[in-house]
Amino acid sequence: MTVDAATDAGSGAARRPPSPGTVPSVVDGAGMLDPSRSVRASITQASLERAFTILMAIAAVGFGAANTTSFFRQLPFLDPFWGPATASVVALSLLAVGASAALQRCAQAAQAACALLFLVALVTFPLTVRDALPPAQSPWPWWLCNVGTIAASLSFASWRAAVYNVIVPVVFVLLRLSPAGGSAGIVRAFQDGAYTATLGIAALVLIVVLRRAAAAVDAAQATAVRRYARAMREHATEVERVQVDAIVHDSVLTTLLSAARADTVEARTLAARMARNAVDHLAAAAADGPGRDPLVPFPAFRQRIVDSLTTLAAPVEVRSCPAEGPAMPSSAADALASATLQAAVNSVQHAGSDVTRWVTVESDGPTVRVELADDGVGFDPGTVPSERLGVRRSILERMAAAGGVADVVTAPGAGTRVVLSWPDPGPVTDVRIDVDAVGGGPA
Repeated sequence: MTVDAATDAGSGAARRPPSPGTVPSVVDGAGMLDPSRSVRASITQASLERAFTILMAIAAVGFGAANTTSFFRQLPFLDPFWGPATASVVALSLLAVGASAALQRCAQAAQAACALLFLVALVTFPLTVRDALPPAQSPWPWWLCNVGTIAASLSFASWRAAVYNVIVPVVFVLLRLSPAGGSAGIVRAFQDGAYTATLGIAALVLIVVLRRAAAAVDAAQATAVRRYARAMREHATEVERVQVDAIVHDSVLTTLLSAARADTVEARTLAARMARNAVDHLAAAAADGPGRDPLVPFPAFRQRIVDSLTTLAAPVEVRSCPAEGPAMPSSAADALASATLQAAVNSVQHAGSDVTRWVTVESDGPTVRVELADDGVGFDPGTVPSERLGVRRSILERMAAAGGVADVVTAPGAGTRVVLSWPDPGPVTDVRIDVDAVGGGPA
């Protein structure tokens, strides 16, 4: 059978997509708006380091290619073996920095190697010169000085990078004053050194400032998310307490009003019955503690799953749902039903259009297994930010708190499957993913 789309019960109007230019708000399993799932920080440490890596890769490859003509012009003045060998080692380090744009985990090592190898090449340059360079020609490492200083600023600690940014200009000034560097004279040598030092120190300051700003943003966002999660839990507890208090208050107040207006025998009998019910209600509320968890029959649980899916804005096919199964504690039934609904909501929101969705419910002895799946766009779990709370709170943590387990299986273009099992069958040795989104993207 198929569960068809339903209209909004509160307004009677069909659900509509958000208007252009607005930020959509996502509703979590409890029906409350979750701003942490629709707001993303504009700058983070990860995004900043990624941008630095790409810019460094472009600079390394670009300046290395631009320096090729200078090297070949000076090749007649260099040692036939050590000159090309030194240049080849530096070129390989530049290519490694360029390749690190595709391998973020190798970026820091490649940048550090590039900075160190360049410094070695700069210091040993006089040993690779066979004949003195003409004064009009700058040694070929000159064009890579700031590539080395920026690579050091990105890969070294701040104080080490500062020392590096002082050493490179000083070494180059001494090199330019020597015959191997062209004997350019004091004015020209100090101009070149000042140029290198200015750009290197400016880049170092900019990198340090941006990194500290990104770290502050990450810390502030993490603190906000923790406070939001704690506030949501406290709010849910307060809402539940208020609801229970309201029910009890209404029962007692209605009983008292009925008793005050009881002028006939039938009215008195009704007031007495209402009073007994109110007393029983109060006693049940007082005795309902953490250890009290009544059993829910499987047919009632089954009907709750089917009924909850009728509230969605898209059809969900019920492919398998047995009529009989084990009874389960109400906390487990609530967790399974709420997690299933949350998975279906995220599938409707993110899996795409013209998507087939289905749910299956299975029981094997005391174990109940619910699977909500779609053939939508899927997503890459590695792109989901660690600060996302949607599935982690509404599905994974909810099932874990009830003694069950949730497993999310997805890949780009391969759809999404959310498998819920209660009770937890035991330690899982193959943990697939830990994500904050289902049905085609981060919720």
